[in-house]
Amino acid sequence: MAPTRELALQIGRVMNDLKHHEKEYNVLTVYGGVPISDQTWQLRKGVDILVGTTGRVLDHMNRGNLDFSALKSMVLDEADTMLNMGFKEDVDQLMANVKTSCVETPHFMLFSATVPSWIKNLAHSYLRPSWKMIDLAKDLAGKTQKNINHISINCPFHNRMQTLADVLVIYGGIGQSIVFCPTKAEANSLLLSEKINKSIEVMHGDIAQNQREVTLRRFKEKKFSTLVATDVAARGLDIPSVDLVIQVEPPKDAESYIHRAGRTARAGKFGTCITFWTMKHKMTMNMIAHRAGVNFKVIGIP
Repeated sequence: MAPTRELALQIGRVMNDLKHHEKEYNVLTVYGGVPISDQTWQLRKGVDILVGTTGRVLDHMNRGNLDFSALKSMVLDEADTMLNMGFKEDVDQLMANVKTSCVETPHFMLFSATVPSWIKNLAHSYLRPSWKMIDLAKDLAGKTQKNINHISINCPFHNRMQTLADVLVIYGGIGQSIVFCPTKAEANSLLLSEKINKSIEVMHGDIAQNQREVTLRRFKEKKFSTLVATDVAARGLDIPSVDLVIQVEPPKDAESYIHRAGRTARAGKFGTCITFWTMKHKMTMNMIAHRAGVNFKVIGIP
């Protein structure tokens, strides 16, 4: 299960690649914002791997469309998001149903690029007493990709739009960029700005699901150069051509920074992550640098 539709789709595509192996798997991805009837029909035919968002999986469960009795494995991807207050109630309900329905106890796995301490505490509620923690970043000083160049710019709010336009020209090059905004309103304002000459499109939670899918497909096909988004694009997007990530304001926690920065430097490539900040963000920037193991190169406004 995944916290967002975009991530569920990404995982679904990866699972579909399993069809190229010796055994052919029937994979179904379910999420909200689309008719449930087609998904119901496919579920009743039977699937080997189900990928979905918690809300839509729960909807199918309540409709009697899911039989967990033969379930072998259950994975919560982006567990730090899945178990926050916005999703935990749904996850609790699903886990309770799985545990009472399965003939044999399935393997439960929690995946995340960042594992806050509270996640480890919650793991006791979901996993067996003998659960194991596998930390691939435990001995790394930096928690982000080593091929990312981290830059920070002290940029007053009134200069933000012009600075963004200049940074996209100077650092954007011929590759693609993702610009992260703190709010949907600010993302929309960037789309309407006359200062930004790059071809841009916007993606956030208020945009219809089918349009978001079209936008992502167009971005992957390089039909436009800059994707402006809220955190709906911070996880699960694997687009190797993205060589620049810009955050017009630092996130409130290091985990979010790690996920946003991780949209670049994919598949062993190099990338740049630039964060705008003001003096009120100085403590936040210091916290991110310490917890994410990042050494910011501080530069002036271009």
